[in-house]
Amino acid sequence: MATSLEMTREIFIECNWSYDVSPEKHYGYSSVMSCLQKSAKEMDEAGKPNHAKVLELLSRAASMMLRANSLNGPFTAYFQDLQAGRRSAQPEDFTAEELIFFETILNDIDELWLKARLADLLWLLRKPKNPEHAKIAIDSYVSNPIDSETWHRDVRNGWERAARLCMQTRDSDRLDGIKSDLFSAFCAEHPRNKFMTLWVADLLDQLKIDRDFKEDIASSLFKIALELKNDGDFHSARSYFELAAKKYQQCSEEQGGLDALIAIADCFELEGDSRSGGSNVAANSFYENAIQAYRRIPNKNRVNYDVESRISVIRDKIKDSGRASLDEMALVETPGVDVSEIAKSSMAHVAGKSSPEEALMYFSGLFTGPKYQELASSAKEIMQESIFSSLAGSSHMSSDGRVVAKTPPMNLNAGEDDPANKAVLKRQVQQQFSFEVKLVVQGQILPALRQLLMEHRFTKDLLIAACYQSPIVPKDREKLLGYALWLGFEYEFGAAIHLLCPQVEHIVRTQLKESGFHTSTIDKDGIENESGLSTLMDSQEAVQVFGEDLSFEIRSVFTEVLGANLRNETAHGLLDDNASSSLPAIYAWWMILRLVLRSIVLGGVKGD
Repeated sequence: MATSLEMTREIFIECNWSYDVSPEKHYGYSSVMSCLQKSAKEMDEAGKPNHAKVLELLSRAASMMLRANSLNGPFTAYFQDLQAGRRSAQPEDFTAEELIFFETILNDIDELWLKARLADLLWLLRKPKNPEHAKIAIDSYVSNPIDSETWHRDVRNGWERAARLCMQTRDSDRLDGIKSDLFSAFCAEHPRNKFMTLWVADLLDQLKIDRDFKEDIASSLFKIALELKNDGDFHSARSYFELAAKKYQQCSEEQGGLDALIAIADCFELEGDSRSGGSNVAANSFYENAIQAYRRIPNKNRVNYDVESRISVIRDKIKDSGRASLDEMALVETPGVDVSEIAKSSMAHVAGKSSPEEALMYFSGLFTGPKYQELASSAKEIMQESIFSSLAGSSHMSSDGRVVAKTPPMNLNAGEDDPANKAVLKRQVQQQFSFEVKLVVQGQILPALRQLLMEHRFTKDLLIAACYQSPIVPKDREKLLGYALWLGFEYEFGAAIHLLCPQVEHIVRTQLKESGFHTSTIDKDGIENESGLSTLMDSQEAVQVFGEDLSFEIRSVFTEVLGANLRNETAHGLLDDNASSSLPAIYAWWMILRLVLRSIVLGGVKGD
């Protein structure tokens, strides 16, 4: 049995393990893990179970993902399957005996990747903490050279983790060495990657260890950005200008910061001009970003830079490209309900786009939302064809077993306006829409999302910028809503829905108020209370503002007891891990993403 197998220093030495992966195939700890697993399999096949167990244990230690910015949780499982209840190793999985084993072999390990991981685990988990473990981890992490080819193959994370360990242990000498090495790397030439200088500067900024050379970093970044802009590489230039603006601000150099912000706006407009002939969707997005960039200029400086006239010119460009872009976004149309065929079409619909912004716009056009009259017509046909299913009343239960609604039986002696018949129709319509949601999520949204993530990287800043551009996102809610939308691209739909529900309610309330409608009530004591989302969406004013189809969609997803009812389920803490990542929750995330993105082009929510 596995429990009888031994793990000793002698067995590890006998394994004679070496890391034999060529540099071009080295992808950080994933490669170390694979190499250890391969060696463990060879030992097992050779009839050496003790040796195999040792190597398998080390591969588990190497398997964890490094979150360098976290002091308390720097390691996490590289995969988790919540539905199946499976995951890879996490720090708490290692026993006291296994940690002691790591300590006994630490000085025998020549491979610095593995040495850094074991020393870091010992620093994190052993009690009392031994500062020597942190020192070994730091020295092992920074032994990896700073190079553009390997920077994102765990080398960057290793350097950040080393710096944060220095801060945690107050090892100022080692931290000074890291700071000096990183600044030298910033000053060096990196001909193989135009972003390497930016990446190193960004790490120095995140670590807040660049106080002695902020001015040099700011001016160097600005100079590189200008060169990229002149070469027509507007995307890369903006990245450099952004960090340059930040560094100038930290140095209290107002003029440099303003020049960088103006250059960012100019880059967006120039890229929009360059794309207007080929993709008006992309051009429209760049023009909107240009306006948002100009709005970052303080009012006191706008006259000097002629900001208002620049914005006026761009608004005309937005109108022209917005009209043209709608003709470009053909909807996905596939016959029948074969999910595999729909999935292929959805993936093709978003594939091959030249930028994340353009891909997002196509992603938002997968499905325009439900058509209430079509659903109602279909529901009536079903009720007529299977009338016996409507002759008995029904109860509707929540996931925790509560009866949350009851539908009366159909009244055959009355017309469609009879309350009972309306209730039966409402139930059938919700069932139709529920089926539609499942089909859209499984056949379109998730396949298209996988395709997007294969081709592009979607950052929080990108989603926050979209919220700043959207006319339906209320002021001071852009970062919160943008973060919630970004979580979907991390497949964190549970966290996303808990953030989205209250923000959706605020969007609805704001839209109603801006249309001149009251969203609150005053009781007999003169106390004014804001109405909840359910009350707001049940009003005729909501239909006037949002239209019949979108009003139905919002109710069905967020407040309808017969539907997903996500707002109320979330507000009362009734969503568990599975329910908060369910198909309706995924649909709700995509629905809000669609509304935000389409509002940028259409100028509001009703045109969606």
